[in-house]
Amino acid sequence: MRLVYLSMLLAVTGAFANDYGAGPVRKKLIQLGWDSPDAESFAAHWKLVEKSPFDGIRIQLKPRQAEGGREVSFRNLFTSTPWKREWFVRDIELLKKANGKKRSGSFLAIAAGPAVDWFDDAAWKEVVEHARIAAWIAREAGLRGLMFDPEVGNSQPAFAYIRQVNRDRYSFDEYSRKARERGREWMQAIASEYPDMVFFTLFLNSGAALGALGNDPREGLERGRNYTLYPAFLNGMLDVIPPGMTIVDGAEYSYPHSDEAQYLKHVNAIRNSALALVAPENHARYRSQVQAALAIYLDAYTGIPLDNVHSDVYNDPPLKEGERLVDRLQGALMSAQQISDQYVWVWGERYQWWPTESNRVLPFHWEAILPGITDALRRGMDPREAALARASREFEVTERKLAGSGRKPKNLLQNGSFPVSDKKVSLEGWQIAGAVEGDPAFGYRNRGAVRLVGGREARLSQAVPVSHRFYRVRSRVRQMGSGKPVVRISWLEETGKPVGEDSELWAKHSPNDAWQSIEQTVMAPREARQLVVELFAEEQTGEGDIVWFDDVEVIPIAVN
Repeated sequence: MRLVYLSMLLAVTGAFANDYGAGPVRKKLIQLGWDSPDAESFAAHWKLVEKSPFDGIRIQLKPRQAEGGREVSFRNLFTSTPWKREWFVRDIELLKKANGKKRSGSFLAIAAGPAVDWFDDAAWKEVVEHARIAAWIAREAGLRGLMFDPEVGNSQPAFAYIRQVNRDRYSFDEYSRKARERGREWMQAIASEYPDMVFFTLFLNSGAALGALGNDPREGLERGRNYTLYPAFLNGMLDVIPPGMTIVDGAEYSYPHSDEAQYLKHVNAIRNSALALVAPENHARYRSQVQAALAIYLDAYTGIPLDNVHSDVYNDPPLKEGERLVDRLQGALMSAQQISDQYVWVWGERYQWWPTESNRVLPFHWEAILPGITDALRRGMDPREAALARASREFEVTERKLAGSGRKPKNLLQNGSFPVSDKKVSLEGWQIAGAVEGDPAFGYRNRGAVRLVGGREARLSQAVPVSHRFYRVRSRVRQMGSGKPVVRISWLEETGKPVGEDSELWAKHSPNDAWQSIEQTVMAPREARQLVVELFAEEQTGEGDIVWFDDVEVIPIAVN
């Protein structure tokens, strides 16, 4: 039945119809770090941002002095200092000078900062106005929204009940009700300026939900240390969130991980466990307007000490033989972008993607420290690459299951192992061009193989019907002299016209007169009706240059 359904899907021709969906959501990669630019730096270096592997970045506006010498900083929105819009007009003008596409995917950084009394109406009037101004800047500058860091430090007790100055006067329940009221005011101010923004938080309730280890995360909330009032604040935001706005839980606690199962744990905490901290009347809004994102800590992939919590990225599971940290990063990103709702974000500290004035950042580009990181980030966010990686894992699982019962995966090719009968190699099923020779005494496991000698322009091919989306193609190859054996995979549509891109497999090692294995997972284009495997040799110069092929397989991959 599964094959029938897949065949029906493959039989659809022409443009996709909206009747069965608008297609997958395009996943986006956002960059944050100590090198986050201010408006002036972004205007100067926006072309570097455009060339980067990111869909957007975090922008931090410089602090400035208000009347009376008090600092105005977007890292300290929870203050009673009055702000004026005219202070930020130049920032907007500078940001608009960045003419690239990635400005519209970027975010203005804001943070809570030191606490103000939740019961101080005058102070909260200013806090709310700060949020309104931030939203106005983001909209006027053409940014995607605000990026909120709720982190609580020693000087930032905004959401910690046990550190509120009036907790002897007001109970936890009273503080929670007031925090919810302030959340409503905060959201109303933001929505009045930018109702369809993305309000990106580095984390929401996911941390508290994970910390409960499956128990009710409300238990012990009052005695918690840092974020006990945060759920009530979020509930206030959800009370009045406009229908066009999205809130993102960035799941900062996913930093130490690179494994798909671990990422699923974090996303499950956001989508399910954290609902215990959401008021029942807000469940529908939470489910429809709060997205799960995942976070990657880049510095860990440059080699962090094993006793650092972030070393889990290459200890759990351990690196395979030959696996590089940059490979692990690409794999982590592939898993994260498939599991997240739309966003994955990376945090980097010690190195830079663009020039920065931060004295905490070393004067080295990330590519110099971790060669291949730019390509790894691009490939990791490519849904095609991620799908191929997942299909490869599915194939490995299937092959292990079959091996446990003494079976092998089905090979769609006829005579792919070139069997020998009466001292002759069977080439039935193969289309032959040139002087292709069967070699009855030189196979990989058994005796049969096919041999191509230099200077004869020989090749052979075979076509099989396309019934699945993914296939594993592999072959054993051997060579003597110069040249290299090549397995080419191409696709034909119903009329026989080529479609999609060809793939080529060749041995990675230099000629050594020994059998080598080459293999690759390939994905059929939507219009493909036939998969064609072609065996030939390149760069041969004479009769002494010989290549052999054996155990050529095309194996359909089904989801386990």
